[in-house]
Amino acid sequence: MTPKPIRTLIVTGMTDVHHDWRKTTPALVALLESTGRFDVRVSEEFRGATAETLRPYDLVVLNYYGRRDPWRDVPEERFGEETERALFDFVASGKGLIAYHPTLAGGVGWDPEYERLLGGVMREDTSRRAPNNDFLLRTAEAHPITDGWPAEFPHYGDDLYVGLRWPEGVRKTILLTGWDNPLRYTQVPAQWRALPGMGEEHPVAWTVEYGAGRSASIGIGHDVAAIGHPAFRALFPRAAEWAATGEVTIPTPEDLGEPVEGGDWWPTTLEPMVRRMFDEWVAAGEPATQKGGA
Repeated sequence: MTPKPIRTLIVTGMTDVHHDWRKTTPALVALLESTGRFDVRVSEEFRGATAETLRPYDLVVLNYYGRRDPWRDVPEERFGEETERALFDFVASGKGLIAYHPTLAGGVGWDPEYERLLGGVMREDTSRRAPNNDFLLRTAEAHPITDGWPAEFPHYGDDLYVGLRWPEGVRKTILLTGWDNPLRYTQVPAQWRALPGMGEEHPVAWTVEYGAGRSASIGIGHDVAAIGHPAFRALFPRAAEWAATGEVTIPTPEDLGEPVEGGDWWPTTLEPMVRRMFDEWVAAGEPATQKGGA
């Protein structure tokens, strides 16, 4: 028996200048629909949406950040209190949500419930983009989304967010992490911990239990090229199916872990070498805190 399509609404229409929602949204639609499991609609104007707007759907995907210019000190364009409450209630009732890449920077000054729904967020006072473009992803806690995946595998041409803020009291599971490689900042060992988080693992994907529903936040997938890489193609549809249904039936792509054209030096060769050097540096008794860092 063919399962019912997962009725999906992608909420978009604004992201900052580093992320082009007009290009990434069609790529997300195509990736979901290629599985045969999703029936996708797109909303470019979600402000004013109500519980009745969301009633037909099983899943909402957020590809939204309400500031086009991230450098200006201006408030984000919010969905509105009624719409935000409808979104919280939608998930809590047993439905699903995916917070995709640029969405993690949003919600500043919104209802704190928004941060709890996402489970982790980018914030200017704690977070940054590491200079790693190619890095190893490591499977973390056991979860149906990553069941059967290798312990680590390479990913390319993408963002690694570090120093995320984690709201208290959230029931979350970390799916994947990435290592903030100090050598991408400097080759001077004394500066290997010049910034908080250097030389540490950082979550890049996680799930949240929210009422009777589920959300998954995905920090990778910066652009169309990254969306097309094996790691994202494996993660996004399986996370979306889990968020909507609580189960995962979509198979993992056979090319998960294979290099992309022009890639493979940094994640599979240089990163393990640098990590051994860093671990030896720590084991030798170097102080955990360097001048100017934490």
